[in-house]
Amino acid sequence: MALSDEMNQGEIDWTAIARTLGALDDDGREWGSSTTAREAICMIIGTKHLRAAVDHYVSQQKGSELVRNVLWLLHPWCAMERCYEIYQNEKDHDARVEAIELLRVVADRRALPWVKGLLEDPDEGVQCWSAGIVDQLLWSHLVDPEECEELLQIMKNHPNKEVLERYSFIMEFLNERENDS
Repeated sequence: MALSDEMNQGEIDWTAIARTLGALDDDGREWGSSTTAREAICMIIGTKHLRAAVDHYVSQQKGSELVRNVLWLLHPWCAMERCYEIYQNEKDHDARVEAIELLRVVADRRALPWVKGLLEDPDEGVQCWSAGIVDQLLWSHLVDPEECEELLQIMKNHPNKEVLERYSFIMEFLNERENDS
């Protein structure tokens, strides 16, 4: 379903979107959440446009900061995947690092399986931004500390000084958060 094409014609089939997202059942019962709303917006924008937004950001074109913030707000899976694809396949060093920097704010828990490999990447920039992914996920309450135990252990013993500093920062705010609750 190309919902973004419908948007260009001024019509959005909200019923179809709700059914697709499971927010409307066959008996007419409805429910929703901020997560469902973000997913609906992603459907309306369309995967093609969201992936192109990642490319726009990584190539640092004008408007890239707006793109970054829109993707940060939405956390679209297709944008996470595009960031990871660029990291894996792009020959240009700067593009690879920019993709992981963007992934830092676009990621949600679905990106966690990638982080161990990113922390082990030989590039220090990738390592640093990867530690930032863990930081952002924990800071934003998008994951629980228990989900990051292995990654935090890797960061604690990491040879990169900036990753170690990020680990210390994370542990400090996690301890403060625990003491405040």
